[in-house]
Amino acid sequence: MRTDETTLIATLDALLRDEAEAIRRGNFTSLEALAARKTDLVGRLPDLPRRDADGALSRLRSRAEANQRLLSAAIEGVKAARARVEAIRRAGSRLDTYDSAGRAQSVTFGGGGVEKRA
Repeated sequence: MRTDETTLIATLDALLRDEAEAIRRGNFTSLEALAARKTDLVGRLPDLPRRDADGALSRLRSRAEANQRLLSAAIEGVKAARARVEAIRRAGSRLDTYDSAGRAQSVTFGGGGVEKRA
């Protein structure tokens, strides 16, 4: 491979490593900038001679797929956390139970306001 091809692949590999680290650390704000850089670099890949770059491209694809799995797991984790926070929030105002026939029912608690007396 030529030096510019090697540099492109090395740069993209480093960017994918940075992306994985950002996902692992939950630094989602940096992903937008990384995605823009990645789009630029990936757009230059078709110019590479395939016979010289096949092995490197395969490694890059594996790294990108691993990052996609990390991101999917992070998204699922955020969804689970949101659902748990919502359940905790509701716990103070509503109780979900089942009656003797197995039907779901909800019991809602009063406003819980403070009574003021003079």
